[in-house]
Amino acid sequence: MQRTRTLFKMLTPPIWLGALVLSLNLCGGLARASDEPDDDKDHPHSTAEDFLRLNVRPIAIGHHGVGPNTGENPALPIENTVESVRLAYNLGARVVEVDVQLTQDGRLAVFHDDFLSDFTCLHALTLDQLQQRLPYVPELHEVLDVAREFNRKAGDDLGGILIVELKAFSPHCDPGDELEQALVSAVVPEVRKARMANQVIFDSFSPALLYLAAQAAPEIPRELDLSGLQLLTPAQIEAITGLPVTIISKKNSLGLTWAEIGQVFRLPGYASPMQFLATGMALNVRGVGGELDFFGPAEQQQPGSGAAFVAAAPSLGLRVFADPAGSEADWNFFASLGVDAIYSVIPLGVRLQPVIPDL
Repeated sequence: MQRTRTLFKMLTPPIWLGALVLSLNLCGGLARASDEPDDDKDHPHSTAEDFLRLNVRPIAIGHHGVGPNTGENPALPIENTVESVRLAYNLGARVVEVDVQLTQDGRLAVFHDDFLSDFTCLHALTLDQLQQRLPYVPELHEVLDVAREFNRKAGDDLGGILIVELKAFSPHCDPGDELEQALVSAVVPEVRKARMANQVIFDSFSPALLYLAAQAAPEIPRELDLSGLQLLTPAQIEAITGLPVTIISKKNSLGLTWAEIGQVFRLPGYASPMQFLATGMALNVRGVGGELDFFGPAEQQQPGSGAAFVAAAPSLGLRVFADPAGSEADWNFFASLGVDAIYSVIPLGVRLQPVIPDL
């Protein structure tokens, strides 16, 4: 891919990178037995580590449950609901992903955006007020309960693994960039209380959120995600989104240059895909995720470059996930790149994934 001068020029790697790698390597394997009582420790259960160590690929990840759906498809449950998550596991998904948001009263709502269709911010509503407007929105602990149920049913076969996306806050709902710590401080105790720390993976497009998650819960694996927007110039971003781009001085920048895209996105940029991988390594993540708007243009502009990105990851100790596969063609494209897992609609992904061996 021809390299262009990007909006998001990554700064010289700061001192924190090396220190963070060392500190996380030292503490990453520490068990939190005192925080996570195990009332059935003699019974085998599959873990997120089992999923990350599978030697077959690609594995289907239920995207928002059985798949994205805000009501346009009446034949499917609404995305990010207990019903959607339960159905995904029932249809054979071993791993399911949901999104989490913080409400005014510090509760954790499972919902994709941090604002509603009328631009009301979830953080301006209590959970009760949100559920009065959208009764189907669950709390995170309800989804964790479903995942734990299926994890126990699966025994030592892979099952009941849950990916919890820590959603980057929009400038609209977090103009002061103040809510990240509050989100992480609410999510981590909820996962531990559910006794699901071994079965959960945190993922995010925000390395700042993953940095905070690593500090709070080093035992929970993490995945750093990449949108194609994060590699583009200001003119390209504005042409695609129709939104203005503003460089910001982020409080927790981690040495990266961040920008706000309108009032919708607050993201860091990377000068190249390799710098994105370097950030993931510095954060000691276990996986990296690339969206279709990254892999698609990469392969179109320089055939083989997407596959080269995927091939480079294992030598760095990283698994590679792709997102999203809403059709068999999408799945086959991602699979041709050699990715380890694909965020997919279910049961499509279950049908197309390889046979998962006994653990």
